Amino acid sequence: MQDDMAGDIEIQIKRLAGMYQMGDGYQQTKEAINSILTDFNHGIGRDVSVRIMVWSDLHTSLKNSLIISADPRWIEAIRYAISRVKSFKQNAMASHAARVASHA
Repeated sequence: MQDDMAGDIEIQIKRLAGMYQMGDGYQQTKEAINSILTDFNHGIGRDVSVRIMVWSDLHTSLKNSLIISADPRWIEAIRYAISRVKSFKQNAMASHAARVASHA
């Protein structure tokens, strides 16, 4: 289920990158990306190992979307999304590390 959700999020982010490429504002694009990722974060459950896996998969998928010959605005939006996904992933990993440390 999370893989389908991550795939849907990837498509939504790519749509936003395309809309930005076509002239939408950068601030509007960033806000929409943040909103999508925040909602996704709330919907992927509380299992930290699953959260890490899902964020890692989404991070990899978005990184694979970076094409050197792509429009600079596309690259800018995708890079922003990657940075936000990386932040969510790092938060999940920190939560996992804290949980492991508390059980040691």
